[in-house]
Amino acid sequence: MIGNLDETIETLLKDALPALLTGPSRAVDLRVIGSSFEIDPQSADNLASEPKPDDRTDDFAFDPASLPPSFTLSQTPYAGPRRVRLTTGDGDRLPLSDDEVIWDQVDRRVFSMSLRPTRDLTGVTGVQVLYSVTAVFTTLKAAHVIAVELDSTDEVELERAEALVVGVIELNRPALVDGATQTFADGDYSATVTAKSLKLIEGTAVTDQLRRLTYHAEVEVKAIRVLGEDEGGPIVRIRTTSQPLDPSRSVDVRIDVEA
Repeated sequence: MIGNLDETIETLLKDALPALLTGPSRAVDLRVIGSSFEIDPQSADNLASEPKPDDRTDDFAFDPASLPPSFTLSQTPYAGPRRVRLTTGDGDRLPLSDDEVIWDQVDRRVFSMSLRPTRDLTGVTGVQVLYSVTAVFTTLKAAHVIAVELDSTDEVELERAEALVVGVIELNRPALVDGATQTFADGDYSATVTAKSLKLIEGTAVTDQLRRLTYHAEVEVKAIRVLGEDEGGPIVRIRTTSQPLDPSRSVDVRIDVEA
């Protein structure tokens, strides 16, 4: 349950040190192993939150030559702004105007597009929708141990690989932590695993041919259940009902005290 942190570390090392760690003539074999995790006892006692808005992002593939009749969001959006934009392979985000997006009047998850004739679709590969849902959620914190193992019959190459691997991971720790986020979803439930930190805590010569680098990772698991339209909504206003409504005040409570 470390998201894709172990895979991210392995990919980084093989990309950074291809001659040493990849190919049939590689000098060193690499293994990245994510072992058991331990939940923070304090976070294990957390209760689910009250219903409140939670952000969602849905990504769809887009082919300008074959535009589908409609798209369907993964969750029912909360009654609020929904931003739709085109995405390119270079990472650009191109916002669509309100008249280019047509939302279904019956099912709020469904929308179609009526793009302007002058809209430039060069390089566009996807559609991204940012919206909010009404959900309850809880958060767990966990400690994870990740072992990076280096195996070689060449002791000189093994020592070189150990030093280089430590350096590569250390220089790229922020990118590894930021990129090691993974979301799992099914129906109304989802869990997002996010890495918060990554630290080298031990280096061990297991044998003459095997070195093990042990890393400690702090991860956070956010478990979410999206509420249906007939379930509780977030509190948007608290007021004394006998008071005149003041739209500028979300909390307007009058306390009467009898002497």
